[in-house]
Amino acid sequence: MTAVFFYCDESGAKGYANQDEAFPGEVGVFAGIMVPEECLATVKPTFDQIAARYTPASGKLHIADLAPAQQEALRHELFAAIKNTKLPCFWYAIHVAGLHSHHQTFIQTLKQSAEALRAARGGAEPRIKRGSQREEAASMHVELFSGLYSHLVAFLSERDRQGVDIEIRTDQVDTPLVKRFTEVAGDLLDNDPSVATATGFDAVEKRVVTGSVTTTVQWPPELDFSPLVSSLSIVTMPDSDGLVLAADVLANSLNYLFKSRDTDALYGPLNRMDAVAGHPLAAHLDAFFNWGGGDCVGDGIYQHPKAST
Repeated sequence: MTAVFFYCDESGAKGYANQDEAFPGEVGVFAGIMVPEECLATVKPTFDQIAARYTPASGKLHIADLAPAQQEALRHELFAAIKNTKLPCFWYAIHVAGLHSHHQTFIQTLKQSAEALRAARGGAEPRIKRGSQREEAASMHVELFSGLYSHLVAFLSERDRQGVDIEIRTDQVDTPLVKRFTEVAGDLLDNDPSVATATGFDAVEKRVVTGSVTTTVQWPPELDFSPLVSSLSIVTMPDSDGLVLAADVLANSLNYLFKSRDTDALYGPLNRMDAVAGHPLAAHLDAFFNWGGGDCVGDGIYQHPKAST
């Protein structure tokens, strides 16, 4: 397995961290289906044929436009194809309220830090004046992609793969979003030193000054995953692509599963097997040999404020 195609799509919330949930337990979901290069020619025609059977004579296939019975039939055929081809499936989900709460906490921390600095100076103006600290609200879409891509990398790492070419295949995505996807994917395995630069105005010398901080991390050999991914590309596919359609249906079905949770599970973790145990493709979503101690980002940093601890 030296090259893989990762078909993925999202469902549910797509906003930013400055937005709170629209209804209790609202989530965003990104789901994907991995196809090794050597299997693509064999499995892809099956999915394309299913998509073709449901595509109208004119126009594009929109699942929402199908009658409920047709929607169920399409879901059944696509899920059966995934089971027959034994393709591994992945998902990543985040609570809207969890992402929002983390953003609000960070903004409050920035304000408290600024107030503490002013108090330490006794109210005096600083010599070096900088613009106010700001934190852009994180994109749910980008955070979901980051988590999903991390799971794909973990899957390949468990199987001791190195030098893998990864091609992400999805439906139409705006160019700025593709750029952000590429950046967060690159950051995951980037071991190079990071340099943070800042600019300010020296009120005494009346000139602009700059400074920088370089951070270097040295990982132990067992945590150095840098040779794992040889190349990464993100390609938009036509609506007629059957595997993109399958990823879309998978994402939507997971979003529906999370929306339908019982009250006692409504705010619980989303990225572990018991959260998707009731899904028809649970066996294919169980992609890891060892799930470890759980997800520390989506279910940790971004856990729902009402989650039981």
